[in-house]
Amino acid sequence: MSRERYNHRLMKRHVSKMETSELGLADLRAFCLVVDLGSITVAAKRLGETKGSISRRLSRLEEKLEVLLVRRSPRLVQATEQGLAYRLSVGRALEQLDDAHRGLAHARSVPSGSLRVTAPYDLGEAVFAPLVAAFSARYPKIAVEMILTEHILDFDQHQIDVALRASTQLRDSALIAHKLYQVDAGFYAAPSYLKQHRAPRRPDELVKHPLLLRAERAYQVILLRRGDETVSLRLNPVISASDFSFLREVAIAGAGIAWLPTLLVVRQLGDKRLRRVLPEWIDDRRPQVFLVHQAQQFLPEKTRVFRDFMLKASSTRLADG
Repeated sequence: MSRERYNHRLMKRHVSKMETSELGLADLRAFCLVVDLGSITVAAKRLGETKGSISRRLSRLEEKLEVLLVRRSPRLVQATEQGLAYRLSVGRALEQLDDAHRGLAHARSVPSGSLRVTAPYDLGEAVFAPLVAAFSARYPKIAVEMILTEHILDFDQHQIDVALRASTQLRDSALIAHKLYQVDAGFYAAPSYLKQHRAPRRPDELVKHPLLLRAERAYQVILLRRGDETVSLRLNPVISASDFSFLREVAIAGAGIAWLPTLLVVRQLGDKRLRRVLPEWIDDRRPQVFLVHQAQQFLPEKTRVFRDFMLKASSTRLADG
């Protein structure tokens, strides 16, 4: 067991045995102020309470501790020897508590810490790299660690704060999922390939061409839709891969027609290294991109601002088309 975990468990055991849960912080603060000011009346005015209220706080504290903390007379309020020692100890504890509160308030006003985010390779490169760069510029106190993998990582086991996932349907879980946007995809080929092979005019003509597919799409049925017309095809690839970027480069090399997310080929379409085939036909089961985090009553500020930043970026992207 690590020293940090041992100390944490020791602290939990120690705190659980303490009696302070029965002592009100307001009573402790009133006691300290009375000792410092030497007057119940002045302390009451400072705290915005009545003299009787402050007196009851002192009596309640003494009763719980079974110790006389303050000697009271019409002219003088003075801490006993035990009361003075208690005032010094309680004062240090209250100062530490105030520092802890100020630290949390500062963390909320200036989010900080390490944020572990997992995402698929392709989305990380094409979509989230520029967004994470913009997020980091806006929140420089947050250190973002991107874990790019095709595997679904467990939040607790891998200490994940946020997961960015693409799926047609997320598995039921206790996680909170926010839809970012829908992924458009289509068939793409290099002009050099289409110059040598006539482009398919209908989806069923795709089977005559060498196809380049994501591994999970290989040998599976794909549904293509154009308006009210739907076509079901079983596509057999000549090349399959777990990475869309690899398939994109193979398509650019003229190896065949690739099924690719549109967001991965924007630049290649612009410089005419790829052309879309059957542009009017769309995938009837397009995946969606979700931002996922754990269900917590109080979401860490670093996670909250990242979630809100991504949701705003996705809504802006959708608004821009």
